[in-house]
Amino acid sequence: GLVSSFNSKSDSDPKELETSPPSPFSERGLGGEAPAEGDQTTSSVLGDLVLEKDPEMLHALRGVLERGLSPTGLNEFLTCSLKFYFSRLARFQENEEVEETLGTDGFGTVVHEALEDLLTPFVTERRPLLETDLAGLLLQVPGVVQKHLVKEEAERHARPDEGLNHLFGQVAAQLISRYLQGLKDQPGMLPLRIVALEKAMTATVFVDLPVAENAAPDATSVERLAVRLYGIADRLDELPDGRLRVVDYKTGLVEASQLNLGSKSRKTLPPAEATERLFSESNPKADKVRQLWLYRFLVESNGDAAADAAIISMRKLDAGLLSANLDFLTADGQTFRQASEAVIGRLARRILDPQEPIRKTDDLQVCQWCPYQGICARG
Repeated sequence: GLVSSFNSKSDSDPKELETSPPSPFSERGLGGEAPAEGDQTTSSVLGDLVLEKDPEMLHALRGVLERGLSPTGLNEFLTCSLKFYFSRLARFQENEEVEETLGTDGFGTVVHEALEDLLTPFVTERRPLLETDLAGLLLQVPGVVQKHLVKEEAERHARPDEGLNHLFGQVAAQLISRYLQGLKDQPGMLPLRIVALEKAMTATVFVDLPVAENAAPDATSVERLAVRLYGIADRLDELPDGRLRVVDYKTGLVEASQLNLGSKSRKTLPPAEATERLFSESNPKADKVRQLWLYRFLVESNGDAAADAAIISMRKLDAGLLSANLDFLTADGQTFRQASEAVIGRLARRILDPQEPIRKTDDLQVCQWCPYQGICARG
């Protein structure tokens, strides 16, 4: 998947940085510093620095939207816009250190790549996966996992045959085997027609933006920005009726309740409130729903009818395909694509809103595993 805990695929493509890149807080950085403490225009928390969206910053943000924004990037902005700044504008790279063990992201990569390897013949040969294929696939699992484990160890400079890495390999093989064995027990899953693996998808949405206050007198009242969205689907299945289903593997635990924007006491929200939460909330539940929503939108934007976007939790295989109910988007009669384009327009305008500065998240739990916590003094 594109974006997920334990999912190693990154949607950014940072360039190599100089040994000592300019500080994002210097006057050479993008965005001006917020006024000094006590100024009423500063909305900082505990004296935290705020980066105003000056013209240079806004120009850079427009560039991000035009080059491409993924579900991961969008969730990053809503969760902590300062992290979004570090990774996508300042393009700070995480330190590459020699790791003794693969870690959870490396584990996720091994599982994803092994599944892709095992299932690729069904795509290239354009044949459905049948129950009779399962025994042969299961025999291949240990060797395929070992191949990708060695590859990942080499790429991450992890010590080969380290005890924990060996354990990761065993767990990966067990999860994949359990997943394949369980396919025959899921109603309607077999035969499984897989049309693509690791499928890159893109879409462009034209968003109306208000013109700047200092625009020429004869300028139109709005300008159109081509916002590009992209994502990489772990798997695309074709259903019997011809519609497509996007499948995203998660090697962490995902519960069905995590794909509902409501709460225990209010599982069903009014459509307007659900749409507002999709637009603005930053929490693991909303992040997963947004990811599935954008995957489905990307499929439909390419002219294919999308039946669903679903998560397979490798730690909760008995739950089968986990989907988010997105019917609230079409409750007022709009098509899914029309309603989605409207939400994307709102999100783009928010990213480019000069009145909403770049700032740290208020949720300190988010900072716990952030690679930039040392830069922003939250570490």
